[in-house]
Amino acid sequence: MSESAIRHLDPATITKIAAGEVIERPASVVKELAENALDAGATRLAIAVESRAGAIASVRVTDDGSGMSAEDLRLAILPHTTSKLRGVEDLDSVTTMGFRGEALASIAAVARLTIVSRREGDLLAARVVVTGGVVEEAGETPAPVGTTVTVEDLFFNTPARKKFQKSIGTETAQIAGVVERLALARPDRRFSLVHNGRTRLSTPGAGLAEAIASLHGPELGSGLLAVDAATPICRVSGYVARPAVQRPNPYQVYLAINGRTVQSAAIAGAVRAGFGTLLPSDRYPVAVLALELDLALVDVNVHPAKRQVRLSREPEVLAAVSGAVAAALEALRPAFPAPDRSPSSGADRRPPVPVPARGVAEPVPSYRLRTDRQLRQTTFEQPAPAPGVELLGQIDRTYLVGRTGDGELVLIDQHAAHERVLYEQLTARGRAGTQELIVPVVISCSPRERAVIEEARDDLLRAGFEVDPFGEGQVAIRTVPVVLGHEVSAETVREIVAEWIGGGAGPDARERLVRLVACHGAIRAGAILSHEQGERLIAQLFAAESPLTCPHGRPTVVTFSKARLESLFSRR
Repeated sequence: MSESAIRHLDPATITKIAAGEVIERPASVVKELAENALDAGATRLAIAVESRAGAIASVRVTDDGSGMSAEDLRLAILPHTTSKLRGVEDLDSVTTMGFRGEALASIAAVARLTIVSRREGDLLAARVVVTGGVVEEAGETPAPVGTTVTVEDLFFNTPARKKFQKSIGTETAQIAGVVERLALARPDRRFSLVHNGRTRLSTPGAGLAEAIASLHGPELGSGLLAVDAATPICRVSGYVARPAVQRPNPYQVYLAINGRTVQSAAIAGAVRAGFGTLLPSDRYPVAVLALELDLALVDVNVHPAKRQVRLSREPEVLAAVSGAVAAALEALRPAFPAPDRSPSSGADRRPPVPVPARGVAEPVPSYRLRTDRQLRQTTFEQPAPAPGVELLGQIDRTYLVGRTGDGELVLIDQHAAHERVLYEQLTARGRAGTQELIVPVVISCSPRERAVIEEARDDLLRAGFEVDPFGEGQVAIRTVPVVLGHEVSAETVREIVAEWIGGGAGPDARERLVRLVACHGAIRAGAILSHEQGERLIAQLFAAESPLTCPHGRPTVVTFSKARLESLFSRR
């Protein structure tokens, strides 16, 4: 009889597989240990991270929770042991942050794990040291009430996983993001995060508004709108920022369901829908929302790391979220007095603004000067070749209209066109020209944002931004790319930095930054161009290497052939 092709996996392999699902990076360790601390009733959580030689060397989480006995500690490091479930029926009513019983065993399988834990009333704390799943030491030691878990040499026995860890800046930014979300989901608890002795974040445990202010700065915290609404199945509470505070993606839509931090594109979309037309269709708000649902409506057992949940009545929940956000935004509705309907004399009426009959309107001097400056940034050292397009006029202060010698009609998006030219020139130079601001622009950053900025200071400097730390939770931007002009606003700088951070710190981060600078430095839609300015822009565009699309892939030029025009008017 041949040997069976199916075999039982050994316990060590099983544990390592589970560790691969639960422990992806150092931030996963922080998340699992912090959630355990919260389940233990901790009111203070101190997270300390040490890094050496370009990698995270250790993670330590200390709490003041209920602690464990020596026997509980011995069991806690074994696979699938938990104090949070008694049977399968409990899965329908999970109220704790963790429940799978995999965290400590998974961490112990791929690291050196030291746990010291003491209960109220115990004289000494229990202590255990586990390396690669093997208990090396067990005993007692003096310690305060609570638990301290130290994780060292993470992934020492799984080199493939260790090889895929990112830079210290990226990993610490991920850790800061985890702690930030936990602190916003549990604002009644005090959190601190220290990296190599330097405090990265600290929250007071005094409520959500205070947590938001401590993490994102008083500038954001002072302009929040309270959200508080309830339906028969869902209560939604928290805060949303005013529509002027926008992000290019939902990375600052913080969500918690029954106290558990979650990621949900559907719920983030519902938050966005609550803003309606107060936000552009491609923008997202900053929001911190807590949803309270009947436990029977939430399935928390759909993801090994518990990042996602499944809702059994999702459409109703989404409607509740969007309705709650819309109700909060009602506070922004202005109260206008009733219009005065008494007859007015003709002398009081303002004449309508004249609209040019044809051609390109002449801009007012301030517009002309700004457009001239922008076009000078992209002026070629050698005269640009003739584009073969004759400028006829401008439509809606956004599109240039021209014709070719073959009788084709050409429409050009002026912003996309100048963005393409500016992008190619910035790319060719390798380093953007800079100008020092008379008064540095100071912006507040979340801990995650600040970690990303510090990691990418060289890339930012290459793009023209000199950024320095400026007090707790703030950075000062001292220089900007010269293409942004001399009077760049704090809002513009914050927009560029936020949009860049929202895209993540992947391999294309430097490229995205150049695209953003080109976008914000280019002539905008709505700018009036003189005939001469329009001709210069067209010449610059058709001298570019790739004139037909902007750096984001949108078309810059749309052409209607003579045959197409004739078919539109049924001439052929």
